[in-house]
Amino acid sequence: MRTILLVLSLFFLFTGCTQQSGPQTKTKSAAEDPQCIPTPVRHFDSEQKAKAIAERVGGIDRAVAVQIDNELDVAIQVSNFNRLRLESIRKDVAKKLKSAFPKTNIHVTSDKKLIDELQKLSETPWSTKKEEACKQKKKIKKIEQQMKG
Repeated sequence: MRTILLVLSLFFLFTGCTQQSGPQTKTKSAAEDPQCIPTPVRHFDSEQKAKAIAERVGGIDRAVAVQIDNELDVAIQVSNFNRLRLESIRKDVAKKLKSAFPKTNIHVTSDKKLIDELQKLSETPWSTKKEEACKQKKKIKKIEQQMKG
């Protein structure tokens, strides 16, 4: 009885610790990602226009804008007593940007962490290489997810 238990336990030990020979899942490179076809393009002129529109709204101290393909992400910084009107300021900025850019998806945030992340992304030079451009687009998608949730 002991030998059977010993043999079975050794059998399970060896089968559990061996590498499985099933099909391996391939990790896709950044260039093969479906959201990177075609190569992502950044629109600097639209970013400057969006930043100017956002800064014209009363109560905004600073604005940062990044547009990649059809997604325009704007971060606004509001301070002092203007924070009491934060929701209305954010809606006003979104409304003005929608009228100026009707065919783009617009995301507006006032989160300080996201303002800093968008500022860093805004200052980073845009690469014409597909893989690097795709990495930057993934960063902006992650920021957009944080804006929504």
